Amino acid sequence: MRSYARIISAKLHWLWPVVVFGLVWWGMQYSAPLYHQPIARITAVQTTSVERPVDNFNNHDRLVHQRLQAVLLNTEKRHQQLVLRNTYSQSGAEDAPLGVGAQVFLATNAAGHYTITNIKRDAIVAALGAATLVLLAQILTKRFWLTMASIIANAVVFAAAVRGELLSHGVHAFALFAAVTVVFAVICTLFVVGFKPLAAVVAGGTILATGLGVALGYAVFTVCGYQSLHLETVKYVTQAPELLFFVQIIIGSLGAVLDECSDIAVAILQLESGAKARFQAGMAIGRNVMGPLITVLFMIFIAETFAEAVLWLRNGNAISTTVSWVMGLGFAQSLISAFGIVLAVPLTSGLAAAAAWWQDTRRRAA
Repeated sequence: MRSYARIISAKLHWLWPVVVFGLVWWGMQYSAPLYHQPIARITAVQTTSVERPVDNFNNHDRLVHQRLQAVLLNTEKRHQQLVLRNTYSQSGAEDAPLGVGAQVFLATNAAGHYTITNIKRDAIVAALGAATLVLLAQILTKRFWLTMASIIANAVVFAAAVRGELLSHGVHAFALFAAVTVVFAVICTLFVVGFKPLAAVVAGGTILATGLGVALGYAVFTVCGYQSLHLETVKYVTQAPELLFFVQIIIGSLGAVLDECSDIAVAILQLESGAKARFQAGMAIGRNVMGPLITVLFMIFIAETFAEAVLWLRNGNAISTTVSWVMGLGFAQSLISAFGIVLAVPLTSGLAAAAAWWQDTRRRAA
């Protein structure tokens, strides 16, 4: 009976994320007094009219007009009854239907009338965040706090970099975010590996491979004159679209390169063979892992273009035009990231083999 009780207890242990999710979601339903902006809860919904517009590209949509009864949840007018209006479309590009129990942020006009500005979604966000933290704590156990410290440190560095970029008006943006990439690599390596020679190998291989991959991609695009690479699309309407494009690649590919470098370095430093054999082992490991990593990054970069690609196709653009103008950027980002992943294999293998040889030499000398 005791063995069955232990099994049941172990199974119930994994229900804690679900319990935490429910408790946090329920508690956040009463968080309105924490906000200064007026918040109301919908108590009744009535559909007043429905429209079916059609645009010049023969795209059909459905607009639904709602009359809502609501009650204020905060401010000095708490408990006041309101009548609000909401219009949502079937496409749901910038709106959403509202049902009984939904909470919304309000704004007042000059006449004192309330209008809906946004839906209050903090309950689901906070609940998912809390459940994720509990699940990570159960899986990572003792390494949970190191992982969270790494995430928080990287977030602080990124926020400071964005703040600095805004204050400098983008004058030194590329140098700033390149330095941020180096700091990201060092922070992640130190928190994951610790202050060991292995950390220097992983961070060095990551920084070198990412930098050389982006430099190679920049050289190729410069020589080709950025042909068929349309940085003038809406996504990159900034003063420096090329800068934004390459910064996105650097930060986006850093994680995959870091993962690959750590796998190679850890395996090599555990071997007892010579430097040449260790280098060959690292090359073999890299060949096995770089294919899946390139595929994953390709899917990530291409998936980011799906929504815009559908919009282009629905507005009468040809498939070739959509691929060239929208999905072509994803292909280009995947290509440059692949450069870094491929270069990480020999670079990390060489650095790890040299570090292992140096450790062996010091051990024999001692």
